[in-house]
Amino acid sequence: MKTPQTLVIIRERFTVFALKVVELIVRFKRTTEKMFLSWEKWVKPEGNIALEKLVSRFPRYLNPPSGSVRCGAGWYPLVWDLCTAIEAMEHLGMPRIGHFKAEARLGGLFVRIESGSFIVKELARDTEHKAAAVCEECGAAGSLQLGHGFAKTLCPVHARKRKPQKAKAVTVSQGMGDGDPMLLFLDTEFTDFDYPQLISIALVSASGESFYAELADGWSPEGCSPFVTANVLPQLTGSNFFQERNYARRRLAEWLNSFVVPVRVVCDAPGFDWVLMVDLLHDVFPKNLYPAPIHYYSESFPGLFELLQKAHAEAYNEFPPHHALHDAEALREAWEVMKEHLHPAILKQYLKL
Repeated sequence: MKTPQTLVIIRERFTVFALKVVELIVRFKRTTEKMFLSWEKWVKPEGNIALEKLVSRFPRYLNPPSGSVRCGAGWYPLVWDLCTAIEAMEHLGMPRIGHFKAEARLGGLFVRIESGSFIVKELARDTEHKAAAVCEECGAAGSLQLGHGFAKTLCPVHARKRKPQKAKAVTVSQGMGDGDPMLLFLDTEFTDFDYPQLISIALVSASGESFYAELADGWSPEGCSPFVTANVLPQLTGSNFFQERNYARRRLAEWLNSFVVPVRVVCDAPGFDWVLMVDLLHDVFPKNLYPAPIHYYSESFPGLFELLQKAHAEAYNEFPPHHALHDAEALREAWEVMKEHLHPAILKQYLKL
């Protein structure tokens, strides 16, 4: 009887063998295309590939609504190769695939293909792994580059162009005035936990001012988890709050700069909320914004936990949760309750974290 470990090894070896067989089939297909087909669009170009040429070569896979390509030009050759392999398998009798989505998400290429074929799924996964070593912008050798909430696979040349300067810590000696910073309570809604893309963002200041925006681009309903589809998307406000990402970026930067004192963000999920906010700001990171958030973590104070949870829940009496502005308001309400019960010395240390 084969052990689970043995079965895993057999599966991995079979996968490697199957991918090599598909590679041989694709090479044969390419050779015959170059020899017998006179149509320019059928042959893979040498060097750069225009998006229009990629889509026109594989319209059934890549044309909306069943398909889409949302990534940098450096990854177009990888998408071309993947589509060629799938086309070759279909010519050999494999059932046709359904939707095809190739998107750049948090530094990598994310491929979703509707197919029951094990080989197709492995081809998609292999393409994602290849993209992790290729510059999304130009196709040269690349690696993951991280900035202020920004993650992309880039070559050294494009990394230098794309990576913003690190923000310097704000101090009151920079002419921002004396005293503690103004606290801003942040919440975001995003597509899913694996590949989060910003849908909406809200900040509420300790003095009551608020900012809210819903992004018109940079995410898609198809990339949302079932929970987000059911609980977040129906609550989106729309109207004037529905804005292009670049416009929302400018509005957010202007709003943050409107405070004549240093400002610092408070959030309960900095690994998502803060990262997504800074990625939205990108190269317009305000000088008066502290370069690190305060992590509101109610579990750190067991004696206050139930009280804080109650304050958080009562904030939703009028409006439901899972709307960024409502959640930011609820976070501010819970923070105020915490302030009332913490010793001033403890609160001061907390604000220094």
